[in-house]
Amino acid sequence: MRRISHAAWACAAFAAALAGCTTASPDNQGSSAPQGPPIHFSCSDGSKLVARYSQPDTRTLWLRRADGAAELKSQPAASGSRYEGSDVSFWEHQGQVQLRWGPYAAPLTCVRATG
Repeated sequence: MRRISHAAWACAAFAAALAGCTTASPDNQGSSAPQGPPIHFSCSDGSKLVARYSQPDTRTLWLRRADGAAELKSQPAASGSRYEGSDVSFWEHQGQVQLRWGPYAAPLTCVRATG
């Protein structure tokens, strides 16, 4: 009988864990949930934001910026729609979005891009 080293078991466990991971994507990659059309935003720092809501419900929101992507889940809001993920929050209210991208990031204001 062949013996497998602890390192080989650790590598196999790590590979299995990675196989179960998905990356948040606003382009329906890494997610089996159907997504709506992309919605483009321009933010107060000059960055661009692309959002896609899950369909037919809107419980999940995928965001993409030049510096990464995030998957957010719907949260209760007194007004507007609010989504939160790991170190990212998105609150759309009266045509404007308050976006926090990172644990210590200052909020940005984003509006739908025209054109």
